[in-house]
Amino acid sequence: MQKIIKTLSVLLVLTLIVSAFAGCAKRSRADQNEEKDIAKETKVLVVYFSWSGHLNSMAHWIADETGGDIIRVLAKDEYPESYNETADRAKNEKDEGIRPEIKDTLTADELAKYDTIFLGFPVWWYDLPMPMWTFLESFDFSGKTVIPFFSHEGSSDGAGSLSTISKLAAGATVKADDALSLRGGKVDSSENDVREWVKNLGYSK
Repeated sequence: MQKIIKTLSVLLVLTLIVSAFAGCAKRSRADQNEEKDIAKETKVLVVYFSWSGHLNSMAHWIADETGGDIIRVLAKDEYPESYNETADRAKNEKDEGIRPEIKDTLTADELAKYDTIFLGFPVWWYDLPMPMWTFLESFDFSGKTVIPFFSHEGSSDGAGSLSTISKLAAGATVKADDALSLRGGKVDSSENDVREWVKNLGYSK
């Protein structure tokens, strides 16, 4: 009996570890291609970080629905293809407060033209992925509206990520109560839900 209880305890701990990291149901890395489309006449920018591809899909639906520009945040040192290795690196970055260098995103002048930022990310270790910390700390968001959207595998309220955004984007109006939360495993079938969310916020083009 003790052996069974011990085995179940180990399985429970492993499950909690996986859910703490995973903002996605997929365990394979999507392409890590750069993306920067800021040529439109728009006041809306969609910024996203994605490892599995879920946030890529969500971000593009939002950009299409709003007519907004879009940019992807990427770590200069790419995350591994291995899910477990990525989880380990992400945990170390979070525990040690490491801000990974990110590839060039925007200049301050480029960011200045936007009034509204849709900010997308998977919940990693109950918080923002650390490259998003780097991004948010690189700019002044005073006077802007920031609307979060994220994927998760258990942290449906965003865990600590929404308060982190409010802290790092000081001076912005962070619409935490309007954030879009989707379980990673449901993202692929949620295009209509994402577009309806944008419409309900009043940002549909």
